[in-house]
Amino acid sequence: MPILIEGGKPLFGTVESSGARNSALKLIYASMFSNEDIYLENVPRLESIYVDLEIIRSIGGKADWVRNNTLVLNGANLNSHEIPYELGSKYRTTFLLAGPLLFRFGKASLPRFVTSIFKPSPINRIVNTWRSLGISVEEDENYIHLKTEASRSTDIAFKTTTHMGTDNAILSALFVPGDTVINNASEEPEVDDLIDFCNKIGGHVERVEPRKIKVVGTNIFRGTHFQVMSDKAEIVAFSVAALLTNGNIVIRNVDKSALTSFVNFLTKVDANFEFSKDDLRIWHSGSPFTPVDINVSPSPGFVPDWMSYAILLLSQSNGVSLVHDTVYTDRFEFTKDLNRMGARIELIKPSSIGVLPVISDDSYDFDKFGEPSTVARVSGPTKLKGEKIHIIDYRFFNTLVVAALIADGRSELHGFKPMFESIENFLDKLVGLGAELKEN
Repeated sequence: MPILIEGGKPLFGTVESSGARNSALKLIYASMFSNEDIYLENVPRLESIYVDLEIIRSIGGKADWVRNNTLVLNGANLNSHEIPYELGSKYRTTFLLAGPLLFRFGKASLPRFVTSIFKPSPINRIVNTWRSLGISVEEDENYIHLKTEASRSTDIAFKTTTHMGTDNAILSALFVPGDTVINNASEEPEVDDLIDFCNKIGGHVERVEPRKIKVVGTNIFRGTHFQVMSDKAEIVAFSVAALLTNGNIVIRNVDKSALTSFVNFLTKVDANFEFSKDDLRIWHSGSPFTPVDINVSPSPGFVPDWMSYAILLLSQSNGVSLVHDTVYTDRFEFTKDLNRMGARIELIKPSSIGVLPVISDDSYDFDKFGEPSTVARVSGPTKLKGEKIHIIDYRFFNTLVVAALIADGRSELHGFKPMFESIENFLDKLVGLGAELKEN
């Protein structure tokens, strides 16, 4: 079912940011440590969250909606260490159930993540963490099998920063006796949300340095009430949409401290914005933005989830901007669609502009694959026109929606599936702000 979008409509009004999917899903899994009810508030109602809940229920866990965005969760009746393949293979985050299952059963069988869209996700850092904790790892075509035969506390040192690797290390060490130290840990706010949650349910987790986390194992967990943090990516998406449509909106439920590098970006491009308590007002009057160069890097830097929005905005800046992704090699596919709409974005190698190529994924083999083109040279301003777009990489669906909002004429977006939605009620919220779009 295509989504039809008429461009050129400014956005006005107020919108409330939802809970962060990337935080909610791991808090749902971590809840399975407890035999007591956990009330998790501000959970976004997304297809991926529904799959997480179905996984929990399939192995006997309690996962019920008690209010619109509030769940009650409990792991007392978990009855299987094996995640059903047809459910668990949909998302790579299923690996984060390893900790609760190992705590309950001393073993866990986790499906491999299957996708036809992305290259296989490297899991070397996750597997190495398990082995360093004394957890045995056996792999077959469809599953990874774990056992706590000789589990032990340890020091974990990631070569490069990893968000999911840090989450997995915390949850896998939470019940292991002794002190486990995670070095070069991710500084993502969602990791701190997990730390706060684990401590609320009885864990002992502390960020002792910006990139060092200490976990003291325990086997006693309790119930609690906890509110999922707001979605940073949603706030960025609506901010950029307001700016590019020459709109004026207020975004509620905003944690400014989680957006420092984005706020710096807004300042550099000469955007108009102001914070008031938990609100962000953002507006633009139509003049071209100022071009800026960006290094995309793990938090507290300008994180990869924001890169596509920044590139879109910079396509409307008055000059040339360079955006260098130092984390991933495969996050520029959306630029082909933007170029078809009229943008001028060229992918180049870092060395061509005198920059050392850096990739956070320590499994990337430069000798085998060569230097990747991980710098986008964005020339602006350019007039975008409506196009028929087939969504290949769902991670950039929201960015292409925003691009269609500023294009001349009608755009058709094909291939959207609810299971790929990352922002709760994104399209409905845009309509509420004045966007002209519909599912045909």
